[in-house]
Amino acid sequence: MATGINTAKTKLEINTSGSTYVQVKGFTDFSGMGGGSAAVIDTTDFDSDAKEKAMGLPDEGQVSVSLIFLPKDAGQAAMRAARNTRAATKFRVTLSDGTKYEFTAYVLTFERGGNQDEVVKATSNLEVTGAMTETVAAGV
Repeated sequence: MATGINTAKTKLEINTSGSTYVQVKGFTDFSGMGGGSAAVIDTTDFDSDAKEKAMGLPDEGQVSVSLIFLPKDAGQAAMRAARNTRAATKFRVTLSDGTKYEFTAYVLTFERGGNQDEVVKATSNLEVTGAMTETVAAGV
């Protein structure tokens, strides 16, 4: 029976300078990693019997994250700063088993919202630029 990877202790980190990463606290949800697609290039010529195609460069798409809004958290502040400066920023998601996903992205949005009888939450869309690196934890 497969047990899968527990989401508890999954971490989101943002690079603040050089090799220094800061954890983004309040991280509750993520989606979209590996969800991008590639362009399809038409390579059909007059000798073709049917459409012929090649795969273009992969586009890693967007990663969406949900957070409990913590305005004084250094990681969330770094995300808001990256959005304001429009800087391509390095991110790292580490799963509870140690598997890591590293990518560079633009912080497109950092929205806050709330509902009755809940804490204020934030959502952010990260536009990935370049390749996403997956490092599978040893023993997995």
